[in-house]
Amino acid sequence: MSIPARTGYGLLAFLTLLNVLNFADRYLMAAFGSSIMRDLELNNFQFTLLTGLVFSFFYVVFGLFAGSLADRHSRPRLIALGIVLWSVLTAATGLARNFLQAALARVFIGVGEAVLTPAALSMLSDRMPAHRRGLAAAVYYLGIPIGIGSAYLFAGLMGPTLGWRGTFMVLGSVGVLGALAALMLRDPPRGGAEALSAEVLPIGSFRDSALGMAQALRKSPVLLLTLIGGAATIFVQGGAILDVVWWQREHGYTEELAQQITGGLFLVGGILGAVLGGVGSDLAYKRSKGGRMMFLAVVYLLMAPVSIVYRLVPMEPALFYTCAFVLSASMMIPYGAMFSTVQEVVPVNLRGAAVALLILFNTLIGQAGGSAAAGYLIDVLIAQGIDRPMTWGLLLAGLPGLIAIPSFWFAGRILARS
Repeated sequence: MSIPARTGYGLLAFLTLLNVLNFADRYLMAAFGSSIMRDLELNNFQFTLLTGLVFSFFYVVFGLFAGSLADRHSRPRLIALGIVLWSVLTAATGLARNFLQAALARVFIGVGEAVLTPAALSMLSDRMPAHRRGLAAAVYYLGIPIGIGSAYLFAGLMGPTLGWRGTFMVLGSVGVLGALAALMLRDPPRGGAEALSAEVLPIGSFRDSALGMAQALRKSPVLLLTLIGGAATIFVQGGAILDVVWWQREHGYTEELAQQITGGLFLVGGILGAVLGGVGSDLAYKRSKGGRMMFLAVVYLLMAPVSIVYRLVPMEPALFYTCAFVLSASMMIPYGAMFSTVQEVVPVNLRGAAVALLILFNTLIGQAGGSAAAGYLIDVLIAQGIDRPMTWGLLLAGLPGLIAIPSFWFAGRILARS
């Protein structure tokens, strides 16, 4: 028996649920930041290595191979294999007794999770028409706010009873069910949405994919600018991995309350941002081929002052929560536009590889770089006795995010003229 997903929307819904599980597993460590740092005796930089570089390096390196595999092999089977791997290692994280043990678990969680998105988004591009791909990618990336929000809420619910170790084990065990369900998916024909025949879609090796992507980068400045803009955008989000700890240390929240509020903000604000980003970028695309990218440039030009106010505003609840909500929404706005754009500027048989390359920039340069920069700066400021070191460290670490504004704008201008 297989899941046919006749209209493409059934496939979209199921893959989105898998992405929820993906990000819930990934962000459970952030939800328990203070407890994990205390029990494993970690400083801020070590913790951000676990949530960033240790996870991200192997995630993106294997993701490049996963993108090529997704262009050549059964995507549902690849997805199921990845889910099993990351779920087992999520459970194993709960057994870690020091930095090294936790790092080993995070490495292989990254390898497992690397499979999902290249396979899932290439499947969606093969099922959805071009004018719906921005929305489809945005809906798929609802997995981020729902998954992150669920991780924080799940931590707040289960943590008081099971502790962070038991909570990791419970969430890891859930993934096996997702893997079994993924095996029931039907893999759509490659290039199906464009009604292309298999003869014009040559299936090559990883080397062929790498050469094809190198050629695409040389020929398409839009692809390169989108990669740079995406990395800059996610760089800011990398520092936000410490927000729960920041709420505790410098705003006086308990871990449980910070988890609950942050989870709620991600669920509501993130979902709203993903939908607005997908719908807004597709509407802009109908007016101009470069509309998606210029839409993102305008959004992040408006968001820059909000991010500064969020860090520096006195603890006045209405303004603080408003800024937090707006920023939670803004984190989700770019995904639909970015992922649909990189797939549209490469040949259809390189879509999985293009997604994997964007993930590399977003995760290794953006997420890992942003979190490591924030952790390092905070430790330096603490050592120097600076007042509110987390506030200033997070602000400084977010400055490279401004690069996204001109990158997206010029990518849009180039597309509009093409």
